[in-house]
Amino acid sequence: MPSKSLKSPAGSSAKNATKSLTKTSSKSRTLSKKKIFSTALALVDEKGLSSLSLRALGQRLGVSQAAFYRHVPNKSALLEGVSEEVLRRALESFISGIERNTEVYGQMSWQNYLRAYAVSLHDTLLQHPNAIMLVLTHPISTPGQLSLFAKMLANLSKTGFSAPLDMLGIATAVTVYTTGFSASEAVPPVGSTSEEDAPSLSEAIESLPADELDSLSMLIGDIMEGKWNFSTQFERGLDALLQGWK
Repeated sequence: MPSKSLKSPAGSSAKNATKSLTKTSSKSRTLSKKKIFSTALALVDEKGLSSLSLRALGQRLGVSQAAFYRHVPNKSALLEGVSEEVLRRALESFISGIERNTEVYGQMSWQNYLRAYAVSLHDTLLQHPNAIMLVLTHPISTPGQLSLFAKMLANLSKTGFSAPLDMLGIATAVTVYTTGFSASEAVPPVGSTSEEDAPSLSEAIESLPADELDSLSMLIGDIMEGKWNFSTQFERGLDALLQGWK
């Protein structure tokens, strides 16, 4: 009776290991900077900024850290990259809108141009609340961020803004205002572990003396009656900033 050939366990393990290495190597070759930071942002969106690490990113991408070392050599580069990804999405959305509606944007004042940019940035930040503080605390400094802002400022110079040397100043002021307002709107109090830990405005009001409560009624009346709207207040503050810039 002819003997059956038996597969060597060692040979099988070696073959599986080779397949695994080939698969990982293939993934490494397809990793782009955009793919890496887009995945990192998705991780922050799902699990929060504290969950972001080189190891966690590697696990999400299915590769070793060495596979993306060229783009992300350390944690600082990773954080910069996520911040850049958020700004990239906001600016690309804004710029693509301009390119689709050149006639409309061609007739815009610089105030309305920057207003549209701020609204786009605000909308994007609220889509990624876990990354807002990262954007707020990481100044525009990467080549990708600077390239996008250069394109935005080049378009702004065509709107009739009469002080080209101050374009960066007003664009920076609008960016900081928008990011800061978005943080106050969507980021929970520092140190809180849940919404229940957040201070209650109603409890604070109940503890006030009657005369102080009367003085504050004009300030907090809309809030207590549920009439306060963050988006409306954001745009009012934005308009005040743009109209007052000289």
